[in-house]
Amino acid sequence: MNSDGSGQTRLTDNNAADFGPSWSPDGTKITFVSERDGNREIYVMNADGSGQTRLTTMWAEPGISAGLLTARRSPSILTETANRASTL
Repeated sequence: MNSDGSGQTRLTDNNAADFGPSWSPDGTKITFVSERDGNREIYVMNADGSGQTRLTTMWAEPGISAGLLTARRSPSILTETANRASTL
C-alpha cells in the first residue's frame, strides 16, 4: 500500500470474518483471527498473504464460548506465535 492509501491489496479472501492482525517484529509474518473454520482460530501468513496456516484448534465447551477464549489472547502472544511458526 502506498503512503496515501492507494494500491491496497486484499490478503485474505473468504466469506468469514478475518480480524485482529498483528505483524511479527521482523515484518515477514502477520497473525490474525479468522472464523473461516466455524470457530475463531489464530492464523499466520506471509506478509504478501501467501502461506495462510491455522495455528490453533479451538472448540466450544458447554457454557464457554470458543470466541471468548481466542479473543483474550494478547497481541504479544499472537506475535510470539508468529515468530515460532516462522521457524517451523
